[in-house]
Amino acid sequence: MKRSNDQSMKEILSQLIKRDGIRQPLHEVEIRQIWQREMGDYVNKYTRYLRLRGHVLEIGISSAGLRDELGYAKKKITSFLNEQLGEEVIQDVVLRH
Repeated sequence: MKRSNDQSMKEILSQLIKRDGIRQPLHEVEIRQIWQREMGDYVNKYTRYLRLRGHVLEIGISSAGLRDELGYAKKKITSFLNEQLGEEVIQDVVLRH
């Protein structure tokens, strides 16, 4: 006898992730992977940390010049990362020392 509430494993995992608050840490891991893969050796060399706080991505950059350059591209960074993630996760980027 087939149950009427059968769900795929993907649907069950998706519901668990949403319910148990695992989504944000998973997004943070994905963001780090995208950043390391896409930003190149120079930017990665000076990136100290990436943290997702709500919908704000905090990026620690140890080079003042690079921090200034990335400051001009905050909207582009936000759009690019959201596109890579497939959803609107980041609303703002904050660059710190």
